[in-house]
Parts: sequence; C-alpha cells; structure tokens
Amino acid sequence: MDVQTSGRLRWHGAWVVLGGAIMLFVTWMALTPDPGITLSFTYGDKLLHATTFCCLMGWWGNVYRGHRARAWTVLGCLAFGLFIEFAQWLDPPRDASGWDVLADVVGVFVGLLLLRTPLARVLAGIETAVGRRRAR
Repeated sequence: MDVQTSGRLRWHGAWVVLGGAIMLFVTWMALTPDPGITLSFTYGDKLLHATTFCCLMGWWGNVYRGHRARAWTVLGCLAFGLFIEFAQWLDPPRDASGWDVLADVVGVFVGLLLLRTPLARVLAGIETAVGRRRAR
C-alpha cells in the first residue's frame, strides 16, 4: 500500500475542521452536568479521560506529522485538558481534578506512543484509498 507518510495531507483543512468539531464535542461532554457516559467501576472516569486524550493525540498526530508539529500537538492536547478542568472548576456541579489532568497526560503519551505504529498513517491511508477508488 502506497500511503503518504510525510508532508501535508491533501485534505488537511477538512481534517482540521473535523478535529475541531471533535474537540467541541469533547468540550460539550465535559461541561454537561450529566453527559450520560459513565464507566461504573473504580477509576472508570479516569479511563474515559485517558482514552479521550489518547484519541485526540492520535487524531492531531495524524494531521500534524512532523516531529516539531507533534511536539506542539502534545502541548496543545495538554493545554486543552487543562482548559477543560479549569472550565469545570468554574461550572458547578462539575469539578476540577488533578487526577483527571494526570489521566489526560497519560492518554496523550499513550497516543504519542501509538503514533510510532501504523496508526500514524490512518488519515493518509484514507486519502490514498479514496484517491485509488476515484481513479478507477
């Protein structure tokens, strides 16, 4: 499979808009008093935080693929996690938690590790597959 692994994605703008929509959804879920998503076991909330931020890092790491861009992506995801916690602190009945921030950090770094696998080329693979389908 001939998948582009460096440079700017052809649909960069669309991927950024979709990523922004995903972040708006995460923000809405984080600030909704009862979003209706819970894992009813000990530390289930922390697993949701880590999974969400792993996915965000994976998304943005697919969009921004250079080493420097990925470093900024890590910082951006971590800043987003801090923003969410600060917003929850200001928005009762939600509350801020340092443990939530730690779970976000773990998720970002797991996502960063996963970007060392073929998962780093998911969006490029979609572009390649669609391009091949159109060429037929």
